[in-house]
This record gives sequence, C-alpha cells and structure tokens, in this order.
Amino acid sequence: MKSIENIFSDNQGNQLMVALYFYDDNEKINTLKIPAEYVDIEIADINIEKMELDQPLCYVALSAMNRWLFDQFKSHPNAIFSFICSLDELNNNHENMPPEQYRWKLFDALYQRFIKYNQNADIQTQDVIFGPDEYLSYTRTFYRTKHAPIIHVVGAHLKEKYN
Repeated sequence: MKSIENIFSDNQGNQLMVALYFYDDNEKINTLKIPAEYVDIEIADINIEKMELDQPLCYVALSAMNRWLFDQFKSHPNAIFSFICSLDELNNNHENMPPEQYRWKLFDALYQRFIKYNQNADIQTQDVIFGPDEYLSYTRTFYRTKHAPIIHVVGAHLKEKYN
C-alpha cells in the first residue's frame, strides 16, 4: 500500500498528520471487489490524526490540510478518496453531539467552504452513514463524475469494512 503523508501546524503548538493510503491492484480486486476493467483507478483512504489530543487545534491547520487534500486530488486525476470519521473520544464544547458526528460536521463544513470557492473542481461526493443509532459511522467518498459507475462498490466496501 503506497502512502503520501504531510503534517500541518496550527502555529499554536498543535499539528495534524494527514495521510493518503492507496490500495494496490490486488487489494482493489480482492478486498474492494472492483471489477478488473476499473483496476487502473487509484483509490485512497484519508487518515487524519491530531497530534496533541488534549490541546485545541486552530483553523489554520485545517485550512492547510484542506488545500493539500485538494492539491492531491488534482495531482491524481484518476483517483477516488474516502474518509471515515473516527469513533474515538473527543473533547469539545458540544456535549450533546457524539464525536463522530462532530468530526463529520467539521469535515463537511471545511469541504462546503472549499467547494464554494472552487466550483469548477469536478469533485462529487457520496456519503454513507451506517451502524446502530448509538454508534453511527460517517464516511464520505470524493470522486470525479467519470468514476460514478463504480462509486457504489467503494461505498459498499466502506459499509462492510466497518459493520
């Protein structure tokens, strides 16, 4: 599995480590069940880790991460990226919201803000929410219009992987 990683500082003592993990051809065929005619499509999972869990993270790191992810998407014109929100505990000021929902809303807000200013980017999304009510998992897949015929296969894998 090939990976690309980057670290983004918030200039206040915290950092985000972001990685793209690309599936190799065997994983695409055997694990994801991608039809052989689509094996040339790059498929990557997005992994985001906050380095100092007990410290807040300033927006500058999130903004830089967003720009980098977009640049990676542009530099991989035949790619599909997927993101799964962690169920890990999260200290925030939203006590009535589970951590995965908070992460989802944050990631979605970043995406919506970015796409507003980059309307010609040809970035489509497919959201998959699954699991019992008390443990919902939120995923989002980013793809180009030309990849629409197989996006349901990636979504089905995400459901199966985390159910």
